[in-house]
Amino acid sequence: MSYNYEIKQIYYNDDEEYQRTICQLFFMDFETGFDNEMIDQTLDKIYLKTKAHPLFQNVYMKAASFMLSENPEIGLAVLFAYDNLPFFHPVLVAFKENGSIDDSCSAYVNLHKKLFS
Repeated sequence: MSYNYEIKQIYYNDDEEYQRTICQLFFMDFETGFDNEMIDQTLDKIYLKTKAHPLFQNVYMKAASFMLSENPEIGLAVLFAYDNLPFFHPVLVAFKENGSIDDSCSAYVNLHKKLFS
């Protein structure tokens, strides 16, 4: 039930590479397949650590709106989608490394541009 913050940048070119990346981030074996319960528990843990932060709430709500939702936990899941993960993961890494982020954090700026442009 942990997340791999050691991976600094996310790169993939197709669905299989994306799935392999998800497995690496959630410490799962690609050959064995996804462990949805572990992913859910890890997402819950990430949400608990970030939910009080206004910048995370901002991106969670925007991402949730893409699914016609106002649920920030849905937004968190959307941020792990194929198109968003390369922008969201660096924000999580910055938050983990610095204990917080602000709106001048380059990772946050890039994610914000992606979501709000």
